[in-house]
Amino acid sequence: MVKRETSKPVVNKIGNVYGFTMKKRDTRKRKHIMVSWLFVLPAVLFMAAFLLYPLLSALRISFSEYNFVYSEKPIFNGINNYIQLFQDPHFIVSFKNTIYYTLVFFPLFMFVSLCLALLLNSKVRGNSVFQTAILLPIVVPLSLAGIMFTWIFSQDFGILNHLLANVFHLPQLQHFWLGDIKTAMNSLIAVGLWKYIGFGIILFLSGLKAISSDIYEAAKVDGVNAWQKLFYVTLPNLKGSFLLVGIWGIIQAIKVYDQVVVMTNGGPGTATSVLYLYAWKNAFSFFNMGKGEAIAFFTAVLAIIISVIFNLILRPEKG
Repeated sequence: MVKRETSKPVVNKIGNVYGFTMKKRDTRKRKHIMVSWLFVLPAVLFMAAFLLYPLLSALRISFSEYNFVYSEKPIFNGINNYIQLFQDPHFIVSFKNTIYYTLVFFPLFMFVSLCLALLLNSKVRGNSVFQTAILLPIVVPLSLAGIMFTWIFSQDFGILNHLLANVFHLPQLQHFWLGDIKTAMNSLIAVGLWKYIGFGIILFLSGLKAISSDIYEAAKVDGVNAWQKLFYVTLPNLKGSFLLVGIWGIIQAIKVYDQVVVMTNGGPGTATSVLYLYAWKNAFSFFNMGKGEAIAFFTAVLAIIISVIFNLILRPEKG
């Protein structure tokens, strides 16, 4: 009697081959992942050593009492540093000054950046020269800009007072811009706007270039005028740019520091004292590192909270 051969060995053979292939693919995939991690590892180690570790160390110090000149190591004191902040009149003044700077700087930054971006996006004669003039401040260091504007705002030999008196013949408008409580902070805001508006223009221009020309063609067919095109076509399609520029502007306003240090150092009195400047003074002038770190983290959390609120208000609709 002839025995029939079954297909079982064939199935086993195919199964073995298939299983071997899958194992080979898994091994190859793991090797690719390991190689990828080897390329990423230097950047991860650099971030951990120079960003993550200092950040965690500073956070630990913010919950400690630490004078780095006399103390051997930080002494944990819980949230006392954060409680003391709101009992410190100088901190309250710095907090109010920072909020004032943000409330004035932010809407002006958004509005002027958008208007100039719309102008540069249109076909205006001499557009390239205009673009260079507006975007040039981006490459100027803020500390250098502060020195330059300190001279411009000077009471005795400043170019602003010179123009007001000798060119526009308005000597009554001459002023000690950085020495008057009423104008010192606004002068710093003007410097911040001069420095950062170019970056806002770039971000808005990228958003304007991304809007499809077909949308404008359809609007033209529907007979919309220039204002209707702006409010019903352009601005709704710039929500993503508004979000990006807005969050960036909020962060720059909350962490204002450079021009304050160079131009006024918080004066006159405490008229231009801001949070980051007061944090630096506590840490390196008063040697109260714990309080200085607490102010710095409070400022960072403040920027995050305002950015999250702005994000919730202006979040683009998911299509």
